[in-house]
Amino acid sequence: MAIRGGNAPLNVQSVTAAGTVQADAAAVPSKSSPALILAAGDDTVGIRLPVASEGKVYYVKNTGSGGLKVWPATGDIINALGANNAITMATVTAAVFAASSSSQWYTIPLLPS
Repeated sequence: MAIRGGNAPLNVQSVTAAGTVQADAAAVPSKSSPALILAAGDDTVGIRLPVASEGKVYYVKNTGSGGLKVWPATGDIINALGANNAITMATVTAAVFAASSSSQWYTIPLLPS
């Protein structure tokens, strides 16, 4: 499914959150930016963003009954967490993940990190 956002379509994708560490978290498809990613957290599972690239944008919605871990790709950083560290989204919250470089993601709003 696609939603029009300005001149670019916004891809809507459901991702089944999985794994408990960066290596086995469910991968978000890299060609889907900009995209709305729907994933259900349960306080243990997570998703892994693609490699950061300036201008990539993902809107992530935690539809689950627990926290959702969002991991960067190997070597990437979310906010000020340091490389390879996840940020946990609270139950039924949403955030925009925007890449400012080839290794840095920022969230809007700024989630605790």
